[in-house]
Amino acid sequence: MTNNTNRAFRLVARPQGMLKDSDLQLFVEPRPVRGAGQLLMRSIYLSIDPTHRIWMTDKPQYMPCVELGEVMRSASMAVVEESDDPAYAVGDHYVCLGGVCDFFIGIPGQNMFYKANGMGGKLPLTADLSFCSLIIGLTAWHGVNKILCPEPGSVICVSGAAGAVGSLVGQLAKLKGAKVIGIAGGEEKCNWLKNDLHFDHVIDYKRCKDVGEALTACVAEVGEITHYFDNVGGSTSDAVLLNMALNSKYALCGSISEYDDNWSGQKNFNMILMKRICVQGFISSDHMAELDDARAELAQLAVEKKIKYKEDIQEGLENYPTILRMLMSGSNKGKLILKL
Repeated sequence: MTNNTNRAFRLVARPQGMLKDSDLQLFVEPRPVRGAGQLLMRSIYLSIDPTHRIWMTDKPQYMPCVELGEVMRSASMAVVEESDDPAYAVGDHYVCLGGVCDFFIGIPGQNMFYKANGMGGKLPLTADLSFCSLIIGLTAWHGVNKILCPEPGSVICVSGAAGAVGSLVGQLAKLKGAKVIGIAGGEEKCNWLKNDLHFDHVIDYKRCKDVGEALTACVAEVGEITHYFDNVGGSTSDAVLLNMALNSKYALCGSISEYDDNWSGQKNFNMILMKRICVQGFISSDHMAELDDARAELAQLAVEKKIKYKEDIQEGLENYPTILRMLMSGSNKGKLILKL
């Protein structure tokens, strides 16, 4: 890359199953030219999130899909390279909705979310893209505080519990006095949840023979599940539905087990009726008015060492397809970020 060129991954085919390298193509193009009221932004970190795989499909979703030939969409942290607006100084960092590319055009009020400065220098800069971010932090904070609202003695189950969102959810619920059952995959991740985050019960879906049986054993000890935060969907959520309490709450954040074209839905959907479960699907960007409060609270909890988080920072724009597959297979260890 030179100062006059821009590397950009464009979507060239709709993935069928697991993403293939050939579904994307890395182009070297002229650097974009900004217009009046616009900023030239240089990406320094990309947020690698499950929603990337959704955006690659043309199935109904919460925002327009990435069209074939378009630059792949991504939340990013970027630095202002060119600006005529004194409110956006050259050298300042912002979290934006940019793309999988070196440079993009920033438009205040459209694709620029907030200034990134490590929450006023209290935390590493990357915290603004990980646990204090719109995608991770607000998702966990809204789900716990506005949808589930657990109380002391509540029993909350979290699927994808070792992920960036799930691990925050469990910790926030513990701070409210709830008992937490985490479902995750792999001994290292499960040990982290149990020993470092102090989840009450942890189920390793990769090692146990039957998640449903394991959940039933947990429920026999702590009581039926009163709150469920779902990142995974699929058979895991089918097992949870069978173990939920009457009039329980279900926050549906994601269904990553189905994103590689396995959109099968829930077999035990009728439990929502039988147990009168209140289900609420949500997207963090619908709740931007809460972002400042969520970020401030999460940052303070981290400073006080009341919550912990992990970041998995990989490097190299050219490695984007491989890094996204890491996320979809669950082999990452913390919030996955790609450093350019």
